[in-house]
Amino acid sequence: MILSLVILSGGCKEDDSFRADNPTVEKVSFTADDYKEIDEDTLPTRTSVRNNTEFFWAQGDTVGIYPDTGAQVYFVMEDGAGASSAKFDGGGWALKQSAEYYSYYPFIGDIYLNRHRIPVSYVGQKQTGLTGVDHIGAYDYMYTDATFSESGNLNFNYHHLGCIIRPKLTLPAGTYTKLAITAPSEVFVKSGWFDLQPLENSVSVNGTKFSNQITIDLDGVSVDGSTTFLVYVMSAPVNLKGTEITISVLNDQKKEYQCKKTPSANYTAGRIGGLTCSSWTEVPQSMGMIIDGWDDGGNLGGDAE
Repeated sequence: MILSLVILSGGCKEDDSFRADNPTVEKVSFTADDYKEIDEDTLPTRTSVRNNTEFFWAQGDTVGIYPDTGAQVYFVMEDGAGASSAKFDGGGWALKQSAEYYSYYPFIGDIYLNRHRIPVSYVGQKQTGLTGVDHIGAYDYMYTDATFSESGNLNFNYHHLGCIIRPKLTLPAGTYTKLAITAPSEVFVKSGWFDLQPLENSVSVNGTKFSNQITIDLDGVSVDGSTTFLVYVMSAPVNLKGTEITISVLNDQKKEYQCKKTPSANYTAGRIGGLTCSSWTEVPQSMGMIIDGWDDGGNLGGDAE
């Protein structure tokens, strides 16, 4: 699905790549790759999803765009929330036809951010409700290859840097507050960075802090014992193939339930993989989920570590 934005003319900027008196392109389009299934237990999705398939923008969604040289500009959605196409407000800046541009999502709030060290963090995820997906976009780091004007059009195609681990849960009746996925070793990236314009190789997440566990808070998740629902956990690519992992859920009575799974495929960039859990073991908290300082995993202000 195409996400259209209109670049307004007028104004000026120190960086010639964004000067309005240069030849400009007036139409910019955005597309994002579909997530690809990795086994029969998965469903395709996009950054923000409705019914597991339909991409849509949320109010305030923002992308950053760099010229081949100079600082970035950002574009904030001005209308069309909840739709697959939307207009973005670029602050009146025009784009130069002869320049190359690189874009990423979501925008990091530092206009002078180093394009070679754009930070990522998978800390603080929270899903609201049984069908909540609004949290996905903030952790679905995406990038584009070099883009330049073609016949007055500038087209950005985003690629996903992370993956989605999507447990499918049938739980005893109750209200649940947290889910954790635990591996035998520190394979999950808590925080790191990526190079939007690498001199060599492809764009990928470089981890700086790791954990054996990735967690997500659950808000307003109550079931009657027969309800099956999905939890969307964003992660950097992680190799779990053939490794026994533990899916833990905690309810509001501090009871913990665990399910053991051994994935048959790797969770690579742009992939979504399911983990069906319907058989649970209740465990004492003294033997159960250990968060181990996960919540101190970093922030997204300025350069990465």
